[in-house]
Amino acid sequence: MTTKTKDETKAEAPIKNFELSDFFTLPAIQKGKKLPLTLPDGTETPHYLVVTSSDAAVARRKLLELTREGRDRDESKLSTDEVFEITQAGTIKYRAALVIGWSFDAPFSADAVAELLTNNPGLSQDVETLASNRSRFFAADSTTS
Repeated sequence: MTTKTKDETKAEAPIKNFELSDFFTLPAIQKGKKLPLTLPDGTETPHYLVVTSSDAAVARRKLLELTREGRDRDESKLSTDEVFEITQAGTIKYRAALVIGWSFDAPFSADAVAELLTNNPGLSQDVETLASNRSRFFAADSTTS
């Protein structure tokens, strides 16, 4: 009986032919991914946000817009508290732009999302964490048990 090394086993495996389209990411990131919502005590709900990737055009445009606003602002004339508030507002605007839909009956709008994220900092962080995790946009949706 002969034992094959890992390299020999790999050599025998058929090589998959890849198409350029196998490497396209835009369809998945533009569709977005559901971010399940729980109540503050951790209770599961049927509600969710639909979050797009930080690589999506809408996210990149918002980041460019906020970068330009920051560049054009003379922070030397602002107090530390004012700079903090402006930075916080920019963070919420960016994270709200990452949310492209939701499950609520209430009309969807950037202002409504911003209000939700402003009043739930943990959720706000979760939105950006999901948006920056490229592989999550290609994984199957998980089911909660």
